[in-house]
Amino acid sequence: MGVLGHIFAPSPFVQLQEHAKKVHECVEILRPLADALLAEDYDKIEELHNLVSKKEHEADQIKTELRDRISKMYFLSVGRLELSQFLAYQDDVADAAEDFAVVLLLRKTKIPKELQADFKAFVEQVIYVSEQLMGLTDKLSALSEAAFTGEEAQEVLKTIEKISYEEWQTDRIERKFARKFYSMEDKLDPITIMFLDKYCKRLSFIANTAEKTAKYLRLIIRKR
Repeated sequence: MGVLGHIFAPSPFVQLQEHAKKVHECVEILRPLADALLAEDYDKIEELHNLVSKKEHEADQIKTELRDRISKMYFLSVGRLELSQFLAYQDDVADAAEDFAVVLLLRKTKIPKELQADFKAFVEQVIYVSEQLMGLTDKLSALSEAAFTGEEAQEVLKTIEKISYEEWQTDRIERKFARKFYSMEDKLDPITIMFLDKYCKRLSFIANTAEKTAKYLRLIIRKR
């Protein structure tokens, strides 16, 4: 592609939205993964892990192609390095979802019935945070047309605040779940407690990474 091709190339934000959807597809698999864990269906967990891995690889492919395009584009409404960094943070969400699936494969851990409702609530909240991030990315085309300023920017900033709030809610649910399983030390073996703690850390990292991505966008807007 010549110089004019790079100047008049299609907006990268459509492909950024495509990447966001693929990332969220990875996170959505947390739901059937959690169901399989609670049902002690470890063959299903392996099958779902392979699916997450496949979708994470597809997200990586989109990221690589888009990053290459961004590096050669001119007259973007935001810096190329900033856009590439946002893309990298967003991709980290898919990586984090895959990491959770990997931890589930390591041991056939059983979650007691007393903990299952809190565990499911935790997983659903993490998925919700990812869903909010995907919705945020859907607004980037309009935000780009407004040069990351004006009413569009204010609307995006409100969404970012909502993501931060929902990530805080995730932390509260995580603490509730952790307190409950640590209170059962007399009933659970140490390895099970260790793996429940790993589940907490991996799940919370997904929500934390989604919030980090949103906050980076806020930084881009504030610099305008």
